[in-house]
Amino acid sequence: MANLKEKKVLVVYGGIGSEREVSLRTGQNVYDALKKGGYDVEAFILNEDNIYEILSRHPDICFNAVHGKYGEDGVLQGFLEMAGIAYTGSGVASSMMAYNKYMAKLAFEKNAIPTPKYYQFGTGGDPQFMPCVIKPAREGSTVGVSIVHTRDHYKQAGSLAKRYDDCVLVEEYIDGKEITVSIVNSKVFSPILIKPLSGFYDYASKYTAGSTEYLFDTGLSPSEISLVKATAMSAYRALNCSGAARVDIIFREIPYVLEVNTVPGLTETSNLPKAAEHDGISALELFEMMLSSASSGQY
Repeated sequence: MANLKEKKVLVVYGGIGSEREVSLRTGQNVYDALKKGGYDVEAFILNEDNIYEILSRHPDICFNAVHGKYGEDGVLQGFLEMAGIAYTGSGVASSMMAYNKYMAKLAFEKNAIPTPKYYQFGTGGDPQFMPCVIKPAREGSTVGVSIVHTRDHYKQAGSLAKRYDDCVLVEEYIDGKEITVSIVNSKVFSPILIKPLSGFYDYASKYTAGSTEYLFDTGLSPSEISLVKATAMSAYRALNCSGAARVDIIFREIPYVLEVNTVPGLTETSNLPKAAEHDGISALELFEMMLSSASSGQY
């Protein structure tokens, strides 16, 4: 990694979406680790109108730590590619497809990857299956997501999701084990079983200390764990991802892929760093893995 320490790294974080606060924590954690590790690193908080200021910093590599809008939807990636600046993570097309849960579903189906049944909200009157999950197609951190058990709640949940995105996904609810699998380049980390105390892994469960259990003892057999990891890698490849990603899965007899997050959280308590630490990789080593695959031509 000595050659990487000769590069100027700009950690870009913040953004304009609903996940800005989480991104600020992610970016600060990455910056602190790289600074302590002896890297030539600067911090850059992305706002609505300052993206061009990145050019005046003259970075060799941008470490993308922006969750949601700008950071995961291909906007920042496209800007950096036009500027010829290397960046971490997936490219423009991959980011756009993964960020749009409806488009990602199409890719999963095309590649025969199991995923819950789905359709776009508003394409019919009554719900096609119940219970169901209603979610904005282009949001993260479970923002605007509802689990629906009754017809009366159906339209209300759809209206809530539409506050965040015009494209709303209705997905069959599968009652199973919620598993998340982190991937960096070709390495698949140990799966984590997510057990929210509330029963619903919503925003509060994700970011309130003590409200969710994260367990490496998933209760799955070795063959089931192998299948989960292989399915996660298939989803990663179906979207042509690169660098770090986190694949969210529901396991009930087989793994069903829910979505792929191309800019996973990197706070001290986020799932990717947890999995890396469990597998013997420090936070600094994890961030170095991500930097090592940075490219300016990932479209």
